[in-house]
Amino acid sequence: MKKPDRVADNKMTMPYGDSVSAPTIVKPDVDGFLSVRVGEAENAIRTRYEEIQREFEELVANSKDNELVYNASMSFVPCVGHTYHVYERDDGSTFLSLIEPSQWNRFTCLGSFRLATDSLWVRV
Repeated sequence: MKKPDRVADNKMTMPYGDSVSAPTIVKPDVDGFLSVRVGEAENAIRTRYEEIQREFEELVANSKDNELVYNASMSFVPCVGHTYHVYERDDGSTFLSLIEPSQWNRFTCLGSFRLATDSLWVRV
């Protein structure tokens, strides 16, 4: 017995019917798939965009805080992990201090910051 050379010669391996009595070929519902998946993709992209936008806003705020602290005058070398306070003098100049705002009402406190190991100041 000779083996078939092509798939079409062996009707059992054909992926479709070859007679009128064979089951009908039904086109899959691509529109339903697309409407669900497009909505999911848009939601994932929108969510990621909002996350990136929040991260960017946090980065800008952190940058402003670091600029404020590093532009303030310092009369000592700050230690990593300690909390310091930035005050504004009457003339508008700023300085870094160890004294907490609750203990000192002479100057306006602009914020309290902790020096992190990566040399960035974190608002407390």
